[in-house]
Amino acid sequence: MIKRKLAIIGGTLVLSLCTAAPVFADSSATVTADSLNVRSGSSTDNSILGTLSGGTEVTVSELESNGWYKISYNGQSAYVSGNYLDVEDRDSVPSADASADASSDTAVSSGWTGPVLTKRAGTVQGPSGKETYYNLNMSGVVRIMRSMGNTDAYWVREDGVKMLGNYIMCAANLNVHPRGSLVESSLGTCIVCDTGSFAASNPNQLDIAVTW
Repeated sequence: MIKRKLAIIGGTLVLSLCTAAPVFADSSATVTADSLNVRSGSSTDNSILGTLSGGTEVTVSELESNGWYKISYNGQSAYVSGNYLDVEDRDSVPSADASADASSDTAVSSGWTGPVLTKRAGTVQGPSGKETYYNLNMSGVVRIMRSMGNTDAYWVREDGVKMLGNYIMCAANLNVHPRGSLVESSLGTCIVCDTGSFAASNPNQLDIAVTW
């Protein structure tokens, strides 16, 4: 089964080399204003959720057409004006339009009917074993996948799951699930992009990349 999936991925990567696609990833940003309002939507018409002090570092995950950025604030999606941010790598941040285009393609689903990983659940036993989640800047991980020939768009699904093309990004034991291979999770089919210290003690565990 693993060999078959690897062959499919290999084929996908070869085809991807023939097409050009933008490199999208989260980017770090620093607040340049003394105090920056965090809002529930991408305009001053939306309610204020809180404020960020000058010099605060945030991770921006999406750029709106009006120059506002989407961030994660207290565990929820929120927005801040780009006029008061110094964004480390503006070109790598996906636009809202690009994310919408990517999300129009149906993400591969495993058809799993058991427990599903959520922020509240924290840990579940999915179709391939134990599942947990993490929220880190994925720019380095995306660069590694690019170096392997993957050109699929990076975007964030509506439920906060980080995606590479049609597949959920996850970390795994690379000896069990090599980088670029597919593995089923409770949230859908994952593409292995990363690994972590958990892999030594639980070789079948999956760590799902999210914005939670």
